[in-house]
Amino acid sequence: MPGAAGGVKFHVQVSEEKARKVIDELCTVMASPDRLLPGGYLYMNDILGNPAIVQEVGRLLASAFADKDIEVVMTVATKGIPIAYAVASYLNVPVVIVRRDSKVTEGSTVSINYVSGSSKRIQTMVLSKRSLAEGSKVLIVDDFMKAGGTVNGMINLLEEFNAELAGIAVLVESENIEERLVDEYLSLVRLSDVDVKERNITVSEGNYFARRE
Repeated sequence: MPGAAGGVKFHVQVSEEKARKVIDELCTVMASPDRLLPGGYLYMNDILGNPAIVQEVGRLLASAFADKDIEVVMTVATKGIPIAYAVASYLNVPVVIVRRDSKVTEGSTVSINYVSGSSKRIQTMVLSKRSLAEGSKVLIVDDFMKAGGTVNGMINLLEEFNAELAGIAVLVESENIEERLVDEYLSLVRLSDVDVKERNITVSEGNYFARRE
């Protein structure tokens, strides 16, 4: 970049060999029976709370969108926040956090209602008016996606700010979904089946490599 304050801007890249190694390790960690919680839920806090893992995930996701001129990384509180910050650190852009309710410290907000894709319940998400500039190119990041209702809600929220959706990236996607509300997205791990009785979790690599081709 020319000029008195110019310099060189580096773009993050990850080799396919390195990416496959990281994703294989994620699948191994995700498949541990100890991760099962009552009701078939999976414990994810150990992954999202591990700086080394989160940084590797952030690097993979950032490398997939390094050429998209991302200006903002958006996520919804709370579990997607560590991944969003890791991605943003590699892209050198700010993070915008969508919340379930407004905070007095955020000033005036924009609020929308959306339908949760899995539970079909009407929920609310809000975003401070000051947090996102009109016309921003936004990368949506989340930790887990089932039917995509939350991600679809964030897409609708972008329209209220006249912002542009540049991409969607998730750590884990659930495979056995009858109707997914989001089509174009990138995932690292795919959750295929959870057998609570046999304590078996079936996972595989997501569409990361297919989407990057």
